[in-house]
Amino acid sequence: MIGLLEIRRRKFQFALIALIVTLISYLVLMINGLGVGLNEQAGSALRNFDADAVAYSGRAGLSVIRSELSQEQVDRITGESGAEVAAPLGYMAANYRKEDGEVESAAFLGFDPGSIAEPKVVDGEALTVADTDGLLVDRSFLRYSGLEVGDTVTISVRLVERDFRIVGATGEGAFFFQPSVYLLRSTWRELKYGTTDGQTPVASIMLLKGDGLAGKSGDGWEAVSKSTAFANIEGVSGQQSTVQALRAFGYLIGGLVIGVFFYVLTLQKIGQIGMLKAVGASSFFLFRQVMVQVLCISVVGVAVAIPLTWLTNRLIQQAPNPVPIAFTNGTFLTTSVLLVLMALVGAMFSGRQVAKVDPIIALGQQQ
Repeated sequence: MIGLLEIRRRKFQFALIALIVTLISYLVLMINGLGVGLNEQAGSALRNFDADAVAYSGRAGLSVIRSELSQEQVDRITGESGAEVAAPLGYMAANYRKEDGEVESAAFLGFDPGSIAEPKVVDGEALTVADTDGLLVDRSFLRYSGLEVGDTVTISVRLVERDFRIVGATGEGAFFFQPSVYLLRSTWRELKYGTTDGQTPVASIMLLKGDGLAGKSGDGWEAVSKSTAFANIEGVSGQQSTVQALRAFGYLIGGLVIGVFFYVLTLQKIGQIGMLKAVGASSFFLFRQVMVQVLCISVVGVAVAIPLTWLTNRLIQQAPNPVPIAFTNGTFLTTSVLLVLMALVGAMFSGRQVAKVDPIIALGQQQ
């Protein structure tokens, strides 16, 4: 084809365009990876709960921070929701001291061993009812803190410091943009409220397992799906809107830049286009050659950008406190397809110019 033959003969010029496409693709992929990473930081632990729905206090406005449940409410939710299995879960944010002495924050989740709220342990041992001073921490907590399974960590809450031993590690992820830490619910009550009397809330939320639970409500409680619960995490909606806007601008600018490059190339070839039209080439045939060039260059650019992005992510993850960037196969596939499509859309500018070329005028301008 003429389009491929031109690429072969003008290697340097098209290589520069391919470099621009690669850089644009790399930028858009990194933005998308940032969006995925921020979502994981916001609440991957919530998404990994072994539950189909989450029940809140009716006065909390679907906020885990504001939701507090009494034992009576826990019993009512268990009976009224129709869940096959239910488990209370407590939440609080507290500070811990890293190995280097710095103070950081973590999300502490109180659960009952043997319930659906219990996380899966990937290293070390599970918590038992006797481990009142034991913790299960996410692997990201170990990476950030410099601690290991078996070490002792100091937790600060309500002007009180208390030492805990890290019993095991989990892979549940983060919660409220903090590494997740699991402890016994009874210990969580003591830390958060300082007492475990009858007036003290016993949980923040309830995890429910079963069919048709989302949307149910009762006296003083309401249940929603995990996706709705995630969307109501403070800061998530604003963060997602920002990332989606950046992503949209990335696709738009990428398509426009590629379109402008090929439009300029088309303007430089007015004489050749006019000559080809004079010998019988149709506008559609010539536009098809442009589209073939755009497709080849954009595919090459995306193909080079993907491994570069993957390598960058691997390097970033080696840092003690890495930027929250993550990728999935779906991220790479969706981004690549959309970038190629936007490049083809941008090339429509060239198609309009090709159709407007009059062979007689074009050849006259070459005289």
